Amino acid sequence: MNDVNNRIFREFTEFFDNVEKSASEISVTTAYEITMKSTISTAIIVLESEGRLEERYWNHLRVQNNILDFLYDLWVGSCHSLASDFSTIMKALEVLHKESRRFNEKTCFKR
Repeated sequence: MNDVNNRIFREFTEFFDNVEKSASEISVTTAYEITMKSTISTAIIVLESEGRLEERYWNHLRVQNNILDFLYDLWVGSCHSLASDFSTIMKALEVLHKESRRFNEKTCFKR
């Protein structure tokens, strides 16, 4: 795990601890926030493990006061929803994977 992922893990743990301490009942909004922050944390870990984010994006995250809040606010402020965008995300990943394979095949044959 890189430093960004370590911070996100720590920030999620702190966020979840605060939710547990402050509310005897969890509202739908809080449940959504917990779910999305958990999903964002997992997605960032996967992106890092697969090397799919350029260093400039990691650097942009590093300068945020709270990376997880920053990413969550971007998500909430967008018009996207996980359900409606899932197929689009998967199609985009498939296209990227195919392009990457073609690039690697061409590069390997040129050597």
